[in-house]
Amino acid sequence: MKIPFQSIRWRIQAWHGLILLMAIAAFCGTAYQLAWLNQRGRIDRELQKQERALIREITDRSGGLPSEAGTVQNKRIPYPQELYQKLLSGGIEGKDTGGEESGEESTDTLYYAFADADGRVLLKSANAPERIEFPSFSEGGGMLEEMRMNGTNRESVHSFDFGLRSVVGLDISADLAEKRRFAWSLAGSGVALWLGGLLGGWWLAGKAIRPIQSISRTASRIAEGNLNERISLSGKDSELDQLSRVLNHTFDRLNATLEQQRQFTADASHELRTPLTILLSESHRMRKREIPRSSEDYQESFELCHEAAERMRNLVESLLLLARQDSNPPGTEGIDCDLATVLAESISLIKPLAESKGIRLKSELPSMLIRANPELLSVVFNNLIGNAVQHHGGKGRVQVKVEANERAAVVRVIDDGPGISPEDLPRIFDRFYRVDRSRSDSQAGHSGLGLALAKAIVENVGGRIEVASVVGKGSEFRVVLPDG
Repeated sequence: MKIPFQSIRWRIQAWHGLILLMAIAAFCGTAYQLAWLNQRGRIDRELQKQERALIREITDRSGGLPSEAGTVQNKRIPYPQELYQKLLSGGIEGKDTGGEESGEESTDTLYYAFADADGRVLLKSANAPERIEFPSFSEGGGMLEEMRMNGTNRESVHSFDFGLRSVVGLDISADLAEKRRFAWSLAGSGVALWLGGLLGGWWLAGKAIRPIQSISRTASRIAEGNLNERISLSGKDSELDQLSRVLNHTFDRLNATLEQQRQFTADASHELRTPLTILLSESHRMRKREIPRSSEDYQESFELCHEAAERMRNLVESLLLLARQDSNPPGTEGIDCDLATVLAESISLIKPLAESKGIRLKSELPSMLIRANPELLSVVFNNLIGNAVQHHGGKGRVQVKVEANERAAVVRVIDDGPGISPEDLPRIFDRFYRVDRSRSDSQAGHSGLGLALAKAIVENVGGRIEVASVVGKGSEFRVVLPDG
């Protein structure tokens, strides 16, 4: 059973939801703080404005004061020092704020209290809290000013070095209630936005992984045996399109490899069937006792069976060697060997065949060290030189040259034979492919695997093999091998 959270879509949704939640929470928190700071600034400005008006009214009710008085540090509170002197002398009455003294219900949310340096209350409004915390007094410290919260009240607190301490407060219950309502509305909006974002993210995640699901379904059908099906491309050159192209290319190569394997199996079966048919038919014919056989007949039949068995053995050995090359990774370790020595042995082996056909073998073999398996290199050069002699078609010349080229050894096998037609040239290294199909049954030991085997061996040592040919002028095979 598939666990939902193992799905890519669920994982994308989980990360999207978490990131979106953090972003919305950060935005709402910032908006809430900025709104409250703005509201609190407005409250503080209003409180200071009312504070100045309050003190001006209290001092004005005490009688006229000099217009130039009060030139101390705090310019926002008029006449602080004169006010203090009046308070000490008892010559100032408080502002009537309703409350108990007037016998009426208070409708004013502003309250105040003044005290001296010892904390003794000099003046206090009726609606002020019973316990008021005055600021600490520091003689010679100038003026101290701060804004603070006291429950649901916002207070402006001052302390002057000449002894006056004041607290003017304002009830901001309505503002705090509005603050809470704004917080809840902001939270509700954030949750609604988050839920909407989750739905949108789920839709986007589904749309994003839909091509992946299509790729998965197509790959599953290909794995089930529909090898010709391919992943459709959107044409937008996105990362998924690039992945689809890579997968399609991989499927093409796998399909080509499977087709090659099927063809290889069919060709190998066909090649083995011919010698097996010869063996079975000859052995069946020689077992018929009703027909008298001479020793010459038996000898001829034995020779034919031997040739068929020899051909079958050569084919099986070539197939095994080719299979080993297919299973070995490129760059398989070898030993240091002299390329000239390997080529000289191949030339001496093929020289009798060349002389019997009237073909001159010429060579230029400077000593050159490479790292490879000399026995496998012999297979390569025996095939190349042997093919050049075997298919020459008449008297002529075959040249074998060794050259050095940019940290590589180049072996050239050149003949002036009939050449290879352009339609045969691209398939010359295919397995079981023969240029002259009419001679395939008469040439014992030539199964069409020689060049394919040579190419596999050369590529496994990190080299390459090339061919160039012109009909009527000859062919040239080039083997490029990394030097030692």
